[in-house]
Amino acid sequence: MIRLLSRTVLSLVASAGLMVGPAFAAPETAPPALRSAATQAVRALDLSYQVFAGGLHIFDFDVELALRDGAYTIAAQGATKGMVGWIYKWNVKMESEGIARSDGFRPFRYDTVTDWQGEPKSMRLTFLPRGEYDVARTPPEPVDAEDEEELPKALPADVVDPLSLALVAAQSLAETGRCDQTLPVFDGKRRYNLIIGHLGKGHVEPNRYSIYHGPAVRCRFAMERISGFSKKRRYASQWDEEKDAPPVIWLAKVREGFPPVPVRYEGTIALGNIVIHLTRAEVRAEVAEVPTRQLPAQ
Repeated sequence: MIRLLSRTVLSLVASAGLMVGPAFAAPETAPPALRSAATQAVRALDLSYQVFAGGLHIFDFDVELALRDGAYTIAAQGATKGMVGWIYKWNVKMESEGIARSDGFRPFRYDTVTDWQGEPKSMRLTFLPRGEYDVARTPPEPVDAEDEEELPKALPADVVDPLSLALVAAQSLAETGRCDQTLPVFDGKRRYNLIIGHLGKGHVEPNRYSIYHGPAVRCRFAMERISGFSKKRRYASQWDEEKDAPPVIWLAKVREGFPPVPVRYEGTIALGNIVIHLTRAEVRAEVAEVPTRQLPAQ
């Protein structure tokens, strides 16, 4: 349960809420950073969050969005904390990289590295042309009889990974002022549609955990499971458990030059109420040497 909760929270808030893409222009051509080594200006937004479940501090994670000419990288990492961390040791790192163009964002790599109770695992998902993809796991993952065994034969043209969906979701929010949209997602095992609904405006009250209080836009999330989930949960209509209420993320502008970011998360799970607070938001600009990368044919 702790591992499922942590993975769900990290993916959801680090991706669906991190709506900062539209603040940056994206050229139509393939990015120089992905064609040859170059020194480029990189502008990044660094965010930190604390996760509480049933009043207990159970998880911390950091998110970094870095944008350069025509390309993006989103990285997130987190670990269990407090009493839960003493019993369940779980660390996770996630990173997505892709192309930023005037017509949208396209991921081409999604990596995860996890360590559950001293058992490290890693995965690389590579998105290929025409809906094809490649998944490499270390060590190879055995088939779970409780899971649906078949991976998708092909992916939708507009599919995204759990981190890249942030930038895609941001475009619609920036254009319409509303959260409403449905996004196809694939994480290397689970294929699902993330359904985002608009709940209107709200107000985040001051508290001793968050760095933000004030007006915010509220969005709710639900998941349409397609494949890769436990068979007994395959047709559940809610986010995590059949009895759970879909989570709500509160978005607000906390730094000049950036669109709204998640400032609060609220939901209900088997362990009780879950709340996530924004504890840090820093803008960082630097010059970086970008390595040579080979893009798949478009």
